[in-house]
Amino acid sequence: MVRVGVIGTGGMGNGHCNSLPNVKNCEFVGVADLRLEAAQAAAERHQVRAFQDFHALLDIVDAVVVATPPMMHREVVVAAAEAGVHAFSEKPLSLTLADADAMIDAADKAGTHLMVGQVLRFYPVHRLGKQLVDDGEIGDVVYIETDYSGVYNAARERPSTWYGTVGGLLENGIHKSDLINWFGGTALTVAAEVDSFSGNEDWEDYTVSLIRYDTKAVGILRWGGFMGARGTTDTIIDGTEGSLRLDMGVDLAYHKKIGESDWTTLTPDRETPHGVVGELTHFVDCIRDGKTPLVDGVAGRRAVEVVLATYRSAKEGSKVTLPIHD
Repeated sequence: MVRVGVIGTGGMGNGHCNSLPNVKNCEFVGVADLRLEAAQAAAERHQVRAFQDFHALLDIVDAVVVATPPMMHREVVVAAAEAGVHAFSEKPLSLTLADADAMIDAADKAGTHLMVGQVLRFYPVHRLGKQLVDDGEIGDVVYIETDYSGVYNAARERPSTWYGTVGGLLENGIHKSDLINWFGGTALTVAAEVDSFSGNEDWEDYTVSLIRYDTKAVGILRWGGFMGARGTTDTIIDGTEGSLRLDMGVDLAYHKKIGESDWTTLTPDRETPHGVVGELTHFVDCIRDGKTPLVDGVAGRRAVEVVLATYRSAKEGSKVTLPIHD
């Protein structure tokens, strides 16, 4: 059994606490939070130990889920690696590339696993879509369009929590930054528009990124509450032999070959662990089997890099070539 603890018992931290009892080969043993009363409340609900200092938790676990605000990820992940403890970091991995590099280097040096919680890869419809692409069902990928966009709800007020210091694309749209990279490959250039209806230059209401990949595929990522009355979280993938539409909302995929008039509806496998339970199950399996996680530190860093390149492109009014530097 892999002994796992959770560091940070806020919204997503509680989500992980609720999911861990459903993960096979895992023993949920403790939680840590600077707010001791929050740690104690979570510990009481799950009958585990509570700590205020996360270093004490590291002494009794094989792995931790890091669900602190992202500006604290580096401190916790590096300390975990130095203690020989594997780390699952919630997204975004970091707010800077330097922090991401420090975490990756620490895990590599210690020989520990570092996985990032880009949960959309563990949605059944996205797993099915990736399998279809990998099997060549639509030929070579030429174009990807993915949205994490809602109905118009601007202008928004800046949140008073730490979230208001990060920006929506980096905190929330990072999900689709990783997903489009998964289908597209390694990003080479980013050209973007970012804007705020409220006038807050560093608190955006929408972003549009045009991304060129090393596979020669082109991707468009749209994030924010600006799509009139429609809103969409779909992903469309066009290839040399056909197309896919992955509908996150209803968890169905639609496939059409070139020359066909109708779309074929495909239902993904929903029996195997998916969502948060799926990603945590994968993390535990990687520890047990010594395998590299599907979303390792490098993948987490690349998702952050696309977001940072989006911000830079919009600010400078130019196409940004990757890799970039902080």
